[in-house]
Amino acid sequence: MDRLKISIYYLQELNYRLAYAIFGTIFLFSITYTYKQGLIFLFLPKGLSHFVSTGLTEIFFTYLQLCIIFSFSFGLGIALIQLYLFLRPGLYTFEAKTTFNILISALLFYICLYVFIFPIIVKLLWEIFSAYSQNFTAIDLTFEPRLQDYLTHLKQLSKALTISFPCLIILNILQIYTSRNIWVKYRGIAYITAFSIAAFITPPDVLSQTLIGIPLIIIYEIQLNFWSLHEEYKKQLLIRQPIESHKNPHRKKK
Repeated sequence: MDRLKISIYYLQELNYRLAYAIFGTIFLFSITYTYKQGLIFLFLPKGLSHFVSTGLTEIFFTYLQLCIIFSFSFGLGIALIQLYLFLRPGLYTFEAKTTFNILISALLFYICLYVFIFPIIVKLLWEIFSAYSQNFTAIDLTFEPRLQDYLTHLKQLSKALTISFPCLIILNILQIYTSRNIWVKYRGIAYITAFSIAAFITPPDVLSQTLIGIPLIIIYEIQLNFWSLHEEYKKQLLIRQPIESHKNPHRKKK
């Protein structure tokens, strides 16, 4: 009977925490939809005066898709925090500390990513690709960007950046139980795995899979190079470690 009461208590707590996450997501969706036009202007490149629209419902569904992505992204963070608070009483001290550090690291990583790094990448890519469209002088070609296509490319770029943190966590876990030689030996399998993940989360076209697969491979290579530098640093520390002076055996004790 006591176990049944405890189970009901924890189920109620879990329902409350899920309700917090759901209502928080709905609240964020209402806020983002209220300020949807200002939200889109945050992602517009500097100097762009207009976008074109070719469908009657394209603007509405573009607004709706953007608000859903924003609200679910923040809602996922709320859900993870509520899940941690639910599991915290049943974890050991080191488990709770490790989970808390990973959660805080993930939140700080994504905040820095989308506040500082993402706008720089978007600006750089826009300047590179728009230069080809504006300097095309072979024929009379007018560059008129489409809003839905622009946001679709931003969403693909966001996917590539979003999965970078889970990949870093997985690679660090594998690094504990494997050696560097295995990573070098099975590098080709890692490349195939990266493009398999890209094919699973992107539309069935080569360009989208390449935009996701290549950053995953870059993350793998960066992790491998950092591993090599860390091992070389530890070797240098062992070499430069001072030798303890032996006590003089002929010295008289006081």
